This record gives sequence, structure tokens and C-alpha cells, in this order.
Amino acid sequence: MAPRPPDGPVAAWELNLTGFTDAVPPKRTGQGAPARPGVYVIAAGDCVPHIGTSGNLQTRIRTLASLGNHRGSTEVLCAAHCTQQTPTVRWGETGTADARSIESAFKKLGEPPQPRGRFQDCVNGTDLRHALVESAGASSWEAGYIDALFEVGEQLHRIFAPRFHPLWDHVGWPPGPWVPPDAIPGGGQRPD
Repeated sequence: MAPRPPDGPVAAWELNLTGFTDAVPPKRTGQGAPARPGVYVIAAGDCVPHIGTSGNLQTRIRTLASLGNHRGSTEVLCAAHCTQQTPTVRWGETGTADARSIESAFKKLGEPPQPRGRFQDCVNGTDLRHALVESAGASSWEAGYIDALFEVGEQLHRIFAPRFHPLWDHVGWPPGPWVPPDAIPGGGQRPD
């Protein structure tokens, strides 16, 4: 049976995820998500920055973890920055039509990021974008590049290139699989 949202009103960050997996950090490899259709929910602390569907959960979650071609990347990255919590993902396997129905029902409760009152500035990654641009200097090449990437909303892995490390050192590294190993205190390993 496919997981269903509750019948009554509920805040989006209190979604009924009965039938979904336990929360795990998104990983670039070895995620454990199936290469089958379903719906997934991303959380960072008490923020739900993204709810999505895919015909292949494994590929979609890996794409998000690597900040590739995924339109949810800006909001997930911003939520990680704002909460300073590593994002987690939960998914439920279901047919494509059911996945879209569940996603739609969840989003009717409130479009992510949620709770909107506290995370309004994470819409399209606005808070993080502004912090990075301010750190770079509004008229710098780096600021223009950051603005362009956030405007497109994809390929955000590019702002983790070494030339941007001083900006991240200034604004704070958002926890998650995108942080380069040399940025982790003590030369630690990424969780992927």
C-alpha cells in the first residue's frame, strides 16, 4: 500500500511519513535508495526544504547529494546553512502516479521550505545566496558567478571549488555531502 498524507490539516514539517524509510543523510554513492519510482522528503533540522518525486529515487537523491541538475538544491543547501544541520532524506516507494499524488497532497499543506514563517529566506536559497555575495563583494566576479548559479538553481557543486573556500570559511560551511574533505576540521571524511 502506498503511503498517504493525513486526512486532516497538518503543518508540512509534521508530515505523516508512515510507510517511508527512516531518515538518512543523502549520499553520492551507497545511498540505499532503490532505482524505482517514489516520493521523497528532505529535512534539515526542523526545516523541510524539498519534497519531490522520481521514476528513479536512487539517481534523484544522488543528484541532490552531489548538487547536480536538481532544482531543489538551492533550498536544501540554504536550509543546511541556516539550521547548521546535515540534511536527511526519507522515501516511500510507490508508482509514479501515486508518488505525484502524495507529493501534491503534501505540498497542499504548505510549499517547501517549511515552516515558511521561519524559513522564508530559504526560498530559492535567498539567505545563503545573499551571504555568499556579500562575503565575495557585490561587484566581484565570484558574486556574479554565485548569482548566476543560484538563478539557474542547478550545478551548485561549482561553488565548492577551491576559489570559493574563503567565502565558505567566512559564511560557514553548510553540513552535508558537498563539503570538501579539506574543509572538515581535522581532515575528516565526508559521510559519502
